[in-house]
Amino acid sequence: MDKTKLLKNLPNYHPGKSFIKRIFNLPNLNKILLISIVVLGIFYIAGTNDLAIKGYTLSDLKEQSSKLADENKKLELQAMDLSSYILSVRRLIIKNGSSGNIDYINGTIETMAKK
Repeated sequence: MDKTKLLKNLPNYHPGKSFIKRIFNLPNLNKILLISIVVLGIFYIAGTNDLAIKGYTLSDLKEQSSKLADENKKLELQAMDLSSYILSVRRLIIKNGSSGNIDYINGTIETMAKK
């Protein structure tokens, strides 16, 4: 059989058209557009999903940060309260008198408690 007869029996054989015109005919162009729309749609959905996950993570981290800030304020207030208590005890000690007159008890070993 002759080569031209074999080529003429092929469905996409067009002897007068160039290779580019045969590739980009309407059915092939529709297939390329459909595939590219599907691929771009998948990338869009994946990107949107990733963005939503990052948004939820950011929201959780902000909430955790505010909780830690509140706890930090409570601990600072507690530290101020305790330092205030220490100052009031020092004032009470100073007010009741200084400890300049200390009397020591001299004792021997016999006067001390033993086991």
